[in-house]
Amino acid sequence: MPELPEVETIKRELLQKIKGKKIVSVEVLAPKTINCPADKFKKIIKNSRIKDVQRRAKLLIIKLSNNYNLAVHLKLTGQFIYKTQDTKYDIQNTKYTCLIFTFQNGDKLFFNDLRKFAFVKLLNDKKLEKLLAEKDFGPEPLDKTFTLKVFQNLLFQKKKAKIKPLLMNQNFLAGVGNIYAAESCFCAKILPTRFAGSLTKEEIKKLYQCLRKILKTAVTRKGSSVNQYVDVFGKKGNYVPLLKVYGREGKICLRCGSKIKKIILNGRGTYFCPGCQR
Repeated sequence: MPELPEVETIKRELLQKIKGKKIVSVEVLAPKTINCPADKFKKIIKNSRIKDVQRRAKLLIIKLSNNYNLAVHLKLTGQFIYKTQDTKYDIQNTKYTCLIFTFQNGDKLFFNDLRKFAFVKLLNDKKLEKLLAEKDFGPEPLDKTFTLKVFQNLLFQKKKAKIKPLLMNQNFLAGVGNIYAAESCFCAKILPTRFAGSLTKEEIKKLYQCLRKILKTAVTRKGSSVNQYVDVFGKKGNYVPLLKVYGREGKICLRCGSKIKKIILNGRGTYFCPGCQR
């Protein structure tokens, strides 16, 4: 599932390509992707302009000029693909296209989803506010307000929680998922099964620094394409070569030479080094 770096990459690229553009039509090829009848969806969106594109946790929010919003969750395999009017993109060969937005200048934005779990919800401002309140997302780990002190206080409140699943809890921290939680624990030399209350001040500081550094670098490298994720130009992210433990079961640890192991923790595959993570 795309995490903070992947969704942030898509947000930034969409801002670059579609902000200010007028939508002249929408094709709904997979009605289950949206939250209302297709005719209503198309009618409300038609002739609106893209006012802004935002991200909250793993949620993309496309703000329209008519006080409506598109709240988009990519889930496992959702994709936004942007194509200019002079670029061929044969949707006949794209069985997984759910929505096609056409802009006034002829450019198109395709929303594809292989597994059909992703959603695009059309919500007015009040309903969007309600949705975000219900989600109760934790702080954004790359926000300036997310300080070491804030992280320490959050961990203090969750002493009995195991650290890796806790980092993935969207009510604890917004946007961190399986890949970057595992990588951050490895970077800080902390076993993913450790309880939050067992971490020393130095370990907490190291984990905080690792988490922010890894997320920032992953954003710079446009994310990790370990599954179906691509950016809005159809290109894969290039953070995968920097992964130290995720997806490396049985391979040699790049730090200590032990073999990377994989366990199931809270229902998720979890990679770690038994040699240098304590």
